Amino acid sequence: MKTIRSLLLAATVAATISSHAQTFPSKPVTMIIPFPAGGRTDVIGRIFAQSLQDALGKPVAVINKPGASSVLGSNEVSEAAPDGYTIGFFSTAAVTAQYTVPTPLSLKSFDLVAIVNADPAALAVADNAPWKTLRDLVTDAKGKPGVFRLGMIPGASSQIFAAGFMRAAGLDMVGVPFKGDTDGAIALAGHNIDVHFAVPVSYKSLVESKKVRILAVAADAASPIYGNLPTFKDNGVDLTVGAFHGIFVPAGTPPAVKQKLADSLKTAVENPELKKRMEDAGAAIVFLQGDEAKAYLAKQDETYRNIIEALGLRVAATR
Repeated sequence: MKTIRSLLLAATVAATISSHAQTFPSKPVTMIIPFPAGGRTDVIGRIFAQSLQDALGKPVAVINKPGASSVLGSNEVSEAAPDGYTIGFFSTAAVTAQYTVPTPLSLKSFDLVAIVNADPAALAVADNAPWKTLRDLVTDAKGKPGVFRLGMIPGASSQIFAAGFMRAAGLDMVGVPFKGDTDGAIALAGHNIDVHFAVPVSYKSLVESKKVRILAVAADAASPIYGNLPTFKDNGVDLTVGAFHGIFVPAGTPPAVKQKLADSLKTAVENPELKKRMEDAGAAIVFLQGDEAKAYLAKQDETYRNIIEALGLRVAATR
């Protein structure tokens, strides 16, 4: 009798999930961004939220949940009902925080829907800083070990950018932690730090207001997307590294719901308005779904894990 009841319960649950998947979405969707408002993840996330809302035909409400190098907001997504109504707009921190935060998140707690963006690391200084090129900065910093203040988000990709840069350039700078890109960039403009690492979109408004300058990007080649900025390699620093953004849902979300979200995201990236907003922000669209997206994420996981271990940045987990 118990077995029959269990089978009936399982069948009922399966039927409910199937019905739910067929009618998804029937109510608003919440997008959690695990970083403060105004930073690169927030800026790009809100661009996608608007176009995803149009594609789904239901409101997509953005909620910022910063803290612990993205772990707090990410955990809220992992603990939500796996029904597609709570999604996460995550950055590369979803990968790096597994190895750099004492209370880490795990990628196994999520299902990846799609990768939607990827950009190279960028190094910025105050607009009136004395260095005209990255090579100038490196030359100056080599003669002043432990003097320059470098801003980044601990546990996130920008910390890896910073550590990788210092190692590649043979520099010793003092790391200054920030919760998000925005507060770090503002501190840079105010000369509270000397150098800051993020991606180009993080500096868009401050560059336009002539408060910050990007000296170089860690890309393979200059690109009009980033204003044809010189690369690190152009300036004698052998470093190519960047960050991505993707849409994630709680593990166990029905395949049909994930497919609906992926299809809607594909519609979104084909929207001319989204393309223009991303171009205006100085951010690149990279759309990957299914096995291609999973392979990309696995490669990013492997790459960053190796970098983190090589730089001695891996910490022991406390849970």
